[in-house]
Formats: sequence, structure tokens, C-alpha cells
Amino acid sequence: MDALRLLRSLKKFAETIDATYRLHGLGNAISTIQEDAGDALSAVELLALGNLAQFMAYGKHHLLVEEGKPIDRLFLIRNGWVRRVRGVPIYKDITESSGPIVLVPEDFLGAGNCLGLEALSGQSTWQYSADLMARTEVLEIPLANLRADQNLCERVRTAFADFSLADDDTGLRERAETKVLAAAEKEIATGIVDAVNLLVMDMDLCIRCGNCSLACHKVHGQSRLLRRGIHIERPRQIGTKATQHVLAPSVCMHCKDPECLTGCPTGAIFRDPKGQVDINTNTCIGCFDCATQCPYNAITMVPRGGSSTVPLDMKSRINNLFSFNVQKPAAAVESDDMVAIKCNLCESTPLNPSGAARPAYSCEENCPTGALVRVNPQEYFGEIEKTLGLVFRDQTHAIGRNIHKSDPVARVWHLAGALGTVLLAGLLGWAVWHYGFKEHLRGTWLTMRWVTGLVGLVGIAGAMTYPVRKPVYRRRAGALRYWLLAHLYLGVLAGIVLLMHGGSHGGGWLTSVLMLWFDAVILTGLFGFASYVLVPRIMTSIEGDPLLIEDLEGRRAELRDDLATISAKADPQVRDLIEHKVRRYFSSLSFLFRQYLRREELTALLAKSRLQFKAEMATLDTREKRNLLLKAIERSATLRRVEALIYLHRLLKAWLAPHVISTSVMLTLMVVHIVQVVFFKVR
Repeated sequence: MDALRLLRSLKKFAETIDATYRLHGLGNAISTIQEDAGDALSAVELLALGNLAQFMAYGKHHLLVEEGKPIDRLFLIRNGWVRRVRGVPIYKDITESSGPIVLVPEDFLGAGNCLGLEALSGQSTWQYSADLMARTEVLEIPLANLRADQNLCERVRTAFADFSLADDDTGLRERAETKVLAAAEKEIATGIVDAVNLLVMDMDLCIRCGNCSLACHKVHGQSRLLRRGIHIERPRQIGTKATQHVLAPSVCMHCKDPECLTGCPTGAIFRDPKGQVDINTNTCIGCFDCATQCPYNAITMVPRGGSSTVPLDMKSRINNLFSFNVQKPAAAVESDDMVAIKCNLCESTPLNPSGAARPAYSCEENCPTGALVRVNPQEYFGEIEKTLGLVFRDQTHAIGRNIHKSDPVARVWHLAGALGTVLLAGLLGWAVWHYGFKEHLRGTWLTMRWVTGLVGLVGIAGAMTYPVRKPVYRRRAGALRYWLLAHLYLGVLAGIVLLMHGGSHGGGWLTSVLMLWFDAVILTGLFGFASYVLVPRIMTSIEGDPLLIEDLEGRRAELRDDLATISAKADPQVRDLIEHKVRRYFSSLSFLFRQYLRREELTALLAKSRLQFKAEMATLDTREKRNLLLKAIERSATLRRVEALIYLHRLLKAWLAPHVISTSVMLTLMVVHIVQVVFFKVR
């Protein structure tokens, strides 16, 4: 690639390469139209269209059309993205500024749309301005040349109107909702819509367990998934108020136009026939070029040969169980011989053996709630899919089912689990009421006491398959989310049946203790279920961009240091206000619960916090004192918000140790109880 860049510095060579590229692009575009448009245009008409058209590639922020100017050509978008604006001039210094774009778009258009078709129906000037949001390839067709052949002109108008959306509302009267436009703009501007295979996390489902990163580490030796990245708030469905918080983590998305691939000096990075980008470690020289060029921080440099993983002893496992922090694999140490690694979609691992019917990804397979899934972004984001025409749609995406939109297997589990639990519990309840616990069933040794005990035992055995499945990372064993559903429904069934089995009489002391521990298992399990359902949704509503607990703890330490510095700088009057009023107000339980109940944005919270101490600010006689108090107020309010998020993170794990302990004790007592019952029965 470096040699090619040097050759392009030669004018004649560069012109030849450019002409060849345009010729190939034009031919490819005409061929695609012929395949996708069917019989709308004949081969002769397509040839004539190709002779008229010019294939062009423009960079980001290029002004394609300007409102009020004459329409002199058609623009058929081959790939890329166009932003249309009406009533506001687009200035180059605005679109190319480093600050936020102040333009309010009317809509966005992607590949397969044709701008200017309205001119073939009598409209003479552009009703909107349009600039490019990314590098974009277009077919330009001069109208003067096209109108010279009236038959071809009419055929093109009809054919293009069938697959293009741009001419449906040239006045841009049907403007989309603000939230939809904001989401679409961020998805396009960040480039995630152009991913070939995008990993997304629904943060309303994510329980922050870190099992996805751990699974990646177990399969590859190093985790290639960093749970930080691009956060997008979008309508869960267009036309509804429900909001989805999506995180595209820092993991390879196998870009259509990967910067890492074009910058590799040895060609170690390549794209395979299925469309995925991979690295040949044998030819990688560890130059760091790809890692620095990747805009998504998706490539990591590690020592060649990897580092050996030391298995945890029992003491470390117990410490991890009781710790509120997620256990992180040790970071790679830089050496003289480094190699680049990134997500390769678990290719060449036992998860994807030869002949597998569908691809499997360790992170997705081991997410217990189904928060994480690999998708085709142009299909996953409904607001983007509606901007695409019917031609030039990418066909290289090799993606599984979008479980955030539809998960038939989970639906079957819910239906079967709910119905099975109700029916079986109802049937056993009726049998207990009808036969009692002592009457033998149809002359056998079985009584309803035995039946309920055996059914409860089977339910517990089924529920305990989840912790057996959980540490299985390196081979296919079924998605963990379905095992968790089985764990929940079988656990509920076992709980109902065993409570029925115990009846209203406690029995001996061993049975009474067993039932108490069984109650503890049920209560901690219900608390955990409620935490998994409610806490992530509360977190996404107050945290803004998703943050890991280590990020939050680091931010808390910074804010505490800032407050200590402010107090040290302040005079006695300001220090007294900070210590006795500001800190007391923000450290109160009422202000903590306010974070969870009101769920205000941080900017609104800070504004109200400043107003809360307006009277105290007025008592200070210098600007310096007022600034110090203002900083203390803002730091204290932010600190409480950070602490509120830390408590939620810990709450997601707080129930786990009591649940495991109570389950272990309950199972031990249950074994003793079974031995005791069998002993007396045999005797």
C-alpha cells in the first residue's frame, strides 16, 4: 500500500488509476441496476444510460446540491449518505467545524436513492440543499443529454422512481421526529451503519456482569471486547415513545472500507469471501499502524504467542464471588515482538466447526439476558433502513437472528414455562386437595408427599443445570439466555411444589431448617430477578453514556479530590457553607433517592442544584468566593449522581453471594433430608 501511495504521487499514474476506478465503478453500478431493477430498463437502455452517466466519488461535507439552484443533473447514490436541509444555507465552515453541527436536517438518504427526478416531472429548481455525511459515490446523469432521448428519459424516470425514495417528498413536508433524526444522524456520523457485522448491546437488558468480555478472553486468550464505545438513544420503534439505549462497544465491526486494511504495510489484514476482516498473525510485524488507524479502538497489540492464563484457586474464586467488582483479565505487557489482534467472529474456534448451520459468537452465546447481539446495522436501525432505496443494498452481511426484535426461542420458553408451571402446580394442588398427603395412589407406595417431593427435586436438578452451563465458553452448549430462562421457570416450579410438599406442618427440626433455607433461596432469587429487570433500566435513564464501574469509581475519586482542593482554597465562610450545608444536602438519602425517582439529566440536576443555594451565593461578597461555592455545588451534585450509579452496579451483584450460599446450604440439607427419608422408608 505504501508503494501504491508513492506511485499515485506521479500525475500520469494517478490519472490512469482514477480513470480505471471510475470506469469500473460505472460498469459495476450499471450491472447492479440491471440485476435489481429487473425489466424496468432494457440492456440497450442501460448501455445508453452508461454512456451518458459519469461515476464520481466525493468526500465528506461536499455540497451536492443547493436550494434554489437549477436542477441540471440527476444524482444516483451508489453508496454513502446524504443529509437534506431546507430553508437553511449550508456553509462549508459550519459542516467542517470541529464543534457540533448546528444544522437541523429534514431527512437522510442512503444508497439507492436518486436526487433530481422531480426535474423530469416539471420542477426546475432544487427545493432543498444536500451535503454528504461520508465519502459517497454517485452516478451523475446530465439532464440536457438525457432529455435529448425522450423515450430513454421517460423510462429512466419510471424505473428510478420505483426504487428511489428521494422523489416521494421533494418539498420535505413530512419531517421525521426529532429523536429519530438525532439517532439516524449519530448512526451515520459515527460510521456504524456502514459496518458489515456490528455488535450492539441493549443497555436496558445489560446487567453489567462482564460475562461477554470473559467469554471472549476464555476463547481467544485475550479479550477483544471493550465495553466502552458509541452510545445511541433511539426510539425502540418508529412512532413510539419507548426509548432504546444502544451501545456499540469497541470491537471490530468489519467495516466496508476498513482503514486498518488499507494501512497495513505487509497485507496481513485481509477480507475473506464472507466479508469479514481478519489478521494473518504470521505476516503481522507488530508495527501498530492498524491499531492507531482504527477509529473505533478495536485492534489491540499483544505479545506474540500470548500469555499463559493461571487458573484461579478456590480462595480467589470465593473472593470474586463476594467482591462487587468484575474480575478483569490481566493486561498484556508490551514486549519487543507484538502482534495485532481483533475480533474475528470466533472463526477457527470450536464454536464454529466446519459445516455449522449458523455462526456462533462467544460474547453473544454467553450473554445471560440477550442484551448483546451481532446485527446488520442497516436492518437493525429502522430509522436507517427507511432511508435506503431498493438497489445498491449490501449483500455481504453474514448475521444471525436479531433477538432484540424477535426471539422465537425465548418466546417458546416463556410460553411453555408459564403454562407448564401453572398447569403442573395446579394439577399437583388439586391432587393434594383430593388425595391428601398420606393416601396411597392406586395401591402403590406413592403418596402425594412423595410425588411433590420428587417433582420438586427434579425441578431443582433442572434449575441447577444453569451454573453447570455457565462456565462453558469454548464450545457450543446453547445460548446462555435460554439456560437462564430454564433456571428461572424450573426454579419457580420447584419452589411452588416444595412449598406445597412442606404443607402447613414444619415436621422435625431438620425439615424446618431446610424450609427456612429454601425460603432464603426463593427470596434472594426473586430479589435478583427484580434487580435484573429494574436496575439496568434505571441506570440507562440517568447515566448518559454507559460507564463501567471502574470508570465510575475513578470519577468518584477525582470528584472527592476536587472537593478537598476547593475546601482547602476556601476561606472560613465558604468552607463552613460547603461543610455544613452543601455536603449535608447532597449526601442526604433524600437526594440519593431523587436520582432514582426523578431521573433528571445531569445538566438539569446541576441547574436546580445551583438554584437551591442561590441565597447562600448572595451572601458572598467576592466573585472568587462565589465561584468556589459554585464549583463545590456542582462537584457535590455530580458526586452524588456517580455514587448513585455505583450503588446500582453493586446492587446487580449484591444478591448473588447470599443466593449461592443459601442454595448451597439448602442443597446440603436436602441431601441429608433425602437420606433420612429413604432410610426410614426402607427400614
